[in-house]
Amino acid sequence: MALHETPITVQAVLREPAGPGLAPRAEPEEDDFLEAEEFEDASEEQADAPPTVDLHTALEDCEKAMTLFFNNQIDEAIAIMTPWKHVSLYHAHGAAIFEFIPAMLTLEPAQIQCAHAALRHTFTLCARMRRNYTFVQSIGAIIKKPNYGGYSEDEAHAELVHSEALLLLACLGTLEGEEMTGFVRASLRIKTSFDGYRNCAKILEKKTWESESSRNHFESGVRLGLATFNVMIALLPPKIITLLEFVGFTADKEKGKSELITGSRSPGLRSVLCDLTLLVYFLIIGHFAAIPPDFILAESLINNGLKRYPNSVWFIMFKARMQMLSGMIEEAVETYEKASRTADLWPQLKHLTYWEMIWAFAMMMRWPEAASYASKLAQDSKWSKTIYMYTEAAMNLERGHLISIEERKHNADLLLNASCYRQRLMGRSLPMEKFVIRRCERWARRGYLVLPGVEMICLWNIFPSLAAEPHYADRMLKLIEQTSDEIYNVMNSKYGIDSERRYTPEYDHDDVALIRFLHGSLLAAMALPRLAIRHLESVLSMKDDIKENTFLFPYATVEIAMAYYALGDPDRAVELLHEARKKYSGYLLESRLHFRIHSKLELIHAGEQDTVVRGTTASAVALSSVNVLAASTSAASRSTSASTSTDRGGRRGA
Repeated sequence: MALHETPITVQAVLREPAGPGLAPRAEPEEDDFLEAEEFEDASEEQADAPPTVDLHTALEDCEKAMTLFFNNQIDEAIAIMTPWKHVSLYHAHGAAIFEFIPAMLTLEPAQIQCAHAALRHTFTLCARMRRNYTFVQSIGAIIKKPNYGGYSEDEAHAELVHSEALLLLACLGTLEGEEMTGFVRASLRIKTSFDGYRNCAKILEKKTWESESSRNHFESGVRLGLATFNVMIALLPPKIITLLEFVGFTADKEKGKSELITGSRSPGLRSVLCDLTLLVYFLIIGHFAAIPPDFILAESLINNGLKRYPNSVWFIMFKARMQMLSGMIEEAVETYEKASRTADLWPQLKHLTYWEMIWAFAMMMRWPEAASYASKLAQDSKWSKTIYMYTEAAMNLERGHLISIEERKHNADLLLNASCYRQRLMGRSLPMEKFVIRRCERWARRGYLVLPGVEMICLWNIFPSLAAEPHYADRMLKLIEQTSDEIYNVMNSKYGIDSERRYTPEYDHDDVALIRFLHGSLLAAMALPRLAIRHLESVLSMKDDIKENTFLFPYATVEIAMAYYALGDPDRAVELLHEARKKYSGYLLESRLHFRIHSKLELIHAGEQDTVVRGTTASAVALSSVNVLAASTSAASRSTSASTSTDRGGRRGA
């Protein structure tokens, strides 16, 4: 799913915490995240207003609000949080989250400011409830470990909420501007949040809890935070992981997944968030990184979620996503349409269903429907109008001569104007926008594009899902082969005119390389690695002839590597993956490919480990069998020798 949006420049209204995220801290003269006047004013206003909601009641209200929220009763959920948000930490935190979600979905400046204000209030209450130390006590905490077991339950939950709110603030911080300062500030907040979660883990381990319910809610939050850090950091390239581990982060993907699974099965408040994090990893991030999803676990999580929240649009959308990735394309469209008809649905969630339906219809080669949903997104969504406009044009171009003159003019407008809506995030252009702008420029120069819709399907890594449905995969393969034949016929023709005297494009080697790459990639997804290698290696042989599509060389190399892996040659696969990462640079969509190379190397490494384990187990079993056989033989030999000696002795006595 695409989550691109125009970065809204928001004035930085929050300052960075001074110092590392240690749980024991000196009592500040002003809050770490507020201007001095704001903190003092807030303290003066609420100093004489003690909380009227205890922790147990606040957690119960949060559970009720979460149940309403995941059953699409958003207004009712917000109504539970609002009355007590000024005096109750968890009510304030819940209200801030309900402001944060639409802020990230809409990226409206006013909504972002509301989310900032809500988080500022959360930090104000955290400052009042967290354990505070004098300056001397803070210096002593550096020398001697703090007494984590001495935290009260209110203080423990305040530490957890503080870490969660910091993470939300870091997400909003990426939208504060295009300068690198926003990125640095967000990075520092993430590090402080991670340190806070580690302190919470120590509290969980050392503290004796008065309330088992309170402990369960706290534990689910700690598991969610640390596990998410482990999983997400482990997806980064090795050099970045090494740097992050040097500054204190951890990256253990398997441990992270295990912790999320444990958290999802717990009775804690954040168990459903563990479910959603796992589903995001398996069905969205994992798919983007070309990691084979665990459909069995995903289906179990979705079914359990729908049992708890039968009408939840979130779990319905994940169900549709799983159906599409597993090749149940028509069923996925029906489920997405059901999700989009949900009453009182945030418009941005409806836009996500539209984005998914673009690719579902494209997989079925129903180009008009795919273009229609892309058009809706271009009109209504603010995420990336450039990508939506190009996608609409690409789907229409797949119809060839079937489109009308008016539709051709509309396509021309889309391709000529798509670059006008280019966006920047943290000072950088979106990689896919760079790619589609290059494609628009190529169309403007040459007047045609080769299978632009199929190319987008391939680049979004949808070929493996398409291959799960043989009927539609065969249709797509036939389209690629027909286009390939057309290109070769035209290039072999002297005048570029077919038998019916219609003008045909003057194809070049970039077009030939692209069609061979698409052909080989789809064959690889359809588990035909030998045929795939033949087409993909022909792309590499055209290195001296290709001028624009230079990204095809590293992408084809990665596909060849995985084809060799499918043929049982992991060493050759690893060699080619390293070659693709080190030999090529400066091409379009480079970071995306590096992300996938890292995942594929991990996949191969995990497969080799399994092989070693199986081999070791088999060797142990074989050795054990040999030992048993040897022992039996030895025992039989000793028995025979004894019998012989007895016989000999008997004969001698006789």
